[in-house]
Amino acid sequence: MRYGAAWRLGAVVAGTLAVAGCLSKPAIVSQSFSINPPTPRTSIPSSGVVLSLARVEVAPPYAGQRLVYQVGENQFEIDPYAKFIAPPSWLLTVAIRGYLANADFVRDVTLSGSGGRPDAIVEVAVSRLTGELRPEGSSAVLALRIRVIPQGAGGRRGSEILLKDYSKTIAVPQATASAIVQGWNNGLAEIIKEFEADLRAALTASDKPTSIDSPRDARPGS
Repeated sequence: MRYGAAWRLGAVVAGTLAVAGCLSKPAIVSQSFSINPPTPRTSIPSSGVVLSLARVEVAPPYAGQRLVYQVGENQFEIDPYAKFIAPPSWLLTVAIRGYLANADFVRDVTLSGSGGRPDAIVEVAVSRLTGELRPEGSSAVLALRIRVIPQGAGGRRGSEILLKDYSKTIAVPQATASAIVQGWNNGLAEIIKEFEADLRAALTASDKPTSIDSPRDARPGS
């Protein structure tokens, strides 16, 4: 039986039993999930870059709180019983900010519009946030594009120093909402680890100070 048909059948059966008074409570309980930031580091470095993170953009049909599954080549279904605890844009913004703030060459990560002068602006756009449910095996898919733009004196933006697509497909042991969400969490951790390495290299190449070359307030030739 196909996954979509199984879900619909389960919903019909559960609804019929509930109406008939055969169940004291629903057979299927709605669940809420989160994309979690890492545990914050215990100390703040005295040097490093300051980043400004724009609110993460999530493309339709993944921008809503209900989990989305791909069940065929061109077929998607929305889980009526599983959702994010908050809009995924907000959850991803908080999580990515937490990961970047833990990087050893980052002194602080502010949110866009919060004031101050960051060394660079980070923009993230999510193009896929879905669970792939297949008879041969299920997986959690996360794909996003990250853009980094340096910011100079007076808030002037420079030319982008990094623009890259990142994607992870994490196999999950069961075709369940909790397994899919855990896969997204694991995929995000792997993506940000890769991005941090790219960001360090891009900042060094653009003469932006990092913990591996000079303090934030130092400049070449000073």
